[in-house]
Amino acid sequence: MKKSTTQMTKAELFTVLKEKDDVIANLNARVDELEKMAIESRAIPMDADGSRLLTIMNQRIKALEEKLENEQ
Repeated sequence: MKKSTTQMTKAELFTVLKEKDDVIANLNARVDELEKMAIESRAIPMDADGSRLLTIMNQRIKALEEKLENEQ
């Protein structure tokens, strides 16, 4: 059974706090890593028309792939 924070000793509270700090540090490191990847990729966001065109093309490709699978 998990204790509430009002039932914990100082040592237990410090332990929980340290664990949460470690989690936050790991998440911040991961965010930094992902931001670097985004910068390195130099990805350019698509406009709405380009996005729709890409979606339509992906749908057509998927339909053709399914048609080929069904023919075999």
